[in-house]
Amino acid sequence: MTVPIAFDEVAGWGDEVWDRDVTGVAVDSDDRVYALRRGDDAVTVLDGSGTVLDRWGDPLLSERPHLISIDASGRVYIADDGGHQVLVFDRSGRRLEVIGRGIPARTGFYDTTYTSAEDAFENMHGGPPFNRPTKAVATPDGELFVSDGYRNCRVHRFSSSRRLVASWGGSGAAPGSFVIPHGITVDHRGRLLVCDRENDRIQVFSREGELLGVMNDVQRPTDAAVDGHGNVYVTELARGPLDIKSWRLGKAEHELPGRVTMWTAEHRLAGRIGPPEAGFLAPHAVAVDSAGAVYVAEVPQSFADSTGRDHRPHRCLHKFVPRATPV
Repeated sequence: MTVPIAFDEVAGWGDEVWDRDVTGVAVDSDDRVYALRRGDDAVTVLDGSGTVLDRWGDPLLSERPHLISIDASGRVYIADDGGHQVLVFDRSGRRLEVIGRGIPARTGFYDTTYTSAEDAFENMHGGPPFNRPTKAVATPDGELFVSDGYRNCRVHRFSSSRRLVASWGGSGAAPGSFVIPHGITVDHRGRLLVCDRENDRIQVFSREGELLGVMNDVQRPTDAAVDGHGNVYVTELARGPLDIKSWRLGKAEHELPGRVTMWTAEHRLAGRIGPPEAGFLAPHAVAVDSAGAVYVAEVPQSFADSTGRDHRPHRCLHKFVPRATPV
């Protein structure tokens, strides 16, 4: 039986206290870390020791940039939730592409006055790109896949020339449907892992949108990262009795804390970062470097504002390293 890997946090990692929400984190091929925040100079680039190498932003980014990814060629993709667009940059912050018109698509979410968010999600029919997209990820041949998102229930596939090839999904808990598709990642086999947050599952698709499998043993997944061995790291948001229900599991009966879980490529539990060692408030994004270090971004202020939880000062960017195994 394989013993799960334990992780230790690198205390005080980074050149600042990182006490503001960090919405996204990604690692490039040189193990440079890109942390995404809201406000001016939204992107901070750090080396593995935590030294800041660069900061940059862009006037087209709204007040709500959401998740960030980097492809093998070094292109940086930011899903701009508030701007209803995907922006593409080089590693120095030079804007290369803008995908989407910046106008929220009609998805049915606001078509009628609903008594609750749950009613709004259940009556959403979905629509074209974009209405508050959550993450964009590119394949090695240049295709782009976008999870869309907070006010849509679709995944969109774009060609390398940015032609919309296909969209799939729908609102609800049926196979292939979504309630807040919060993140999307390409695994080591070229499959798409979609974090279906309010269904407490990750759905696995082919590039053509065929449902290949479902990971049900996750809690409110917000983001996923894949390392060079095919291991999958998932950030899992807290859920409690006062939160929105899980469409698949129903209301939480007690408070379930946030955590990060590591799965092998064969979907065996390989490690977990969470209580009591790590007191996450709102784990939102995850990345892993070539040495196996895990970077976790949190959004406790936004989470508190949206759920009514109390907010307290909290570090929002973490680095964890695998604990050395005694010989």
